Amino acid sequence: MDTINLENITDLHDASSAIDKILDQLFKETKKVNAVQLGLDKRACYGERLHVDTGEGYIAVHHNDLNSMMYYGGFEYVDADSITKIGDYTFFMIGDEDDRVSGCFDHLKESE
Repeated sequence: MDTINLENITDLHDASSAIDKILDQLFKETKKVNAVQLGLDKRACYGERLHVDTGEGYIAVHHNDLNSMMYYGGFEYVDADSITKIGDYTFFMIGDEDDRVSGCFDHLKESE
C-alpha cells in the first residue's frame, strides 16, 4: 500500500482521497457479493457491489446502494451501535447473535 503521509493532508479533498485509498486497500481483502447471495431481496443491491469480510464481521455498502439496502434488505433494523460510516461506505457490523448481519453471513456460508 502506498504510504499516506498525514502531513500532506491539508484540505478536505486530500482527506477524502486518502480515505478512498485506504478503503480500496481494505476491500482487496474482502469478497464482493450481491444481495441474493446474502439471502436478501435482489432489489437491496443489484450486482456484486457489497463488500463482505466474515473475519472482521462486516458488510460494506456504498452510499449509492444504502437506501435500497435499508428498505429492501431490512438493514434499517440494524442497531446504530453496529453501524460505522467511513468515506462513501456504511459498514454494518455483526452485533447480537440473531442480528441481520449474522443472518446474512449464515446464508452466505450455507450457499457456498
